[in-house]
Amino acid sequence: MTRLAPTMPYIVILLICGFLYYQAELIAPAGEGRLGADFWPKAILIAAMVTCAWEAVRKARIGARREARATPLSLDAVEEGKPQGEQKVPEYVPWVGIALTVAYALAMPWLGYFLASILFVAAFVYAGNFRRPLVAACVAIAASTAFMFLFMRVVYVSLPIGVEPFAWISTSLMRLMGVK
Repeated sequence: MTRLAPTMPYIVILLICGFLYYQAELIAPAGEGRLGADFWPKAILIAAMVTCAWEAVRKARIGARREARATPLSLDAVEEGKPQGEQKVPEYVPWVGIALTVAYALAMPWLGYFLASILFVAAFVYAGNFRRPLVAACVAIAASTAFMFLFMRVVYVSLPIGVEPFAWISTSLMRLMGVK
């Protein structure tokens, strides 16, 4: 069972994505030859499910190799085959990612897409053990701005703007991007 423990976060996310894909089937597809409102949610969910399945299998295989190499006298034998500089990721990190994603989804209606995304990316970078706050803030702002532009100006997806006073930030940024 300990071999399967590292796969559990990925299996949980895979199941959630499967449920959400089932729900996305209820979105009305577009007419012949056009992308409908169901395309992007389904595409993202398929990508997430493939990624989670890949990681779950990879984690299970790594666990099987470690169990085969480890002896009762020396648990350090597991670390011998690791390339230098590779860090062991704590097992709770995927759970932190799940919690951050849930918090992101719950905060977005109030904070709006832009501010919630900045906080989400910054927190995710921090949870990933990157401890340079200025760089993390720049990455969070750049990613949030770029994805907001992509979604609103290229893909034409309506994003939540949040409630006041946060809506003012979203609408100001939308004006700068030329979104009406």
